[in-house]
Amino acid sequence: MSGLEVLGIAASIFQVVELGTHLSIKLYTFCRRLKDTDQRIQSLSSDVALTCNVLRQLGDSLQQDEDAKLYSMEAFATAQQVLGECRKLFQRIGDAVDYPDQKATKGLLQKAARKVGFLCIEEDLKVLKVNLERLKSTMLLMLNVIMYAGQLRR
Repeated sequence: MSGLEVLGIAASIFQVVELGTHLSIKLYTFCRRLKDTDQRIQSLSSDVALTCNVLRQLGDSLQQDEDAKLYSMEAFATAQQVLGECRKLFQRIGDAVDYPDQKATKGLLQKAARKVGFLCIEEDLKVLKVNLERLKSTMLLMLNVIMYAGQLRR
């Protein structure tokens, strides 16, 4: 594994971190716009932010070992797969919360339709949150293995 490949993966990780950071802000704004949102959306925003932190730590860890002596090809393949899944998941969550502005809905029927639409979105977000937890657990496991390998190497 060349140093350029390591830097490429690390750069990709930081791009996904940026995407996730924007998504976390978008979710927070989404919560503030809708008066009827509950703790679940705010919790999802926090989970996205925490996942970004784990991704950032993984990217930092990959960048620190320039010779990539700690990492196998399988570890890089897994990192790329998890990274791709995170990118897709962040985009799906972002698409789910792209919601019309509350000020744009003026009629009573439009407001009722928005609330029904939000309930449908909320169910989708539950599934996405479970997937986010799974990815975060995988990344934490990878990070712990990398840290353990670094300790053994010392």
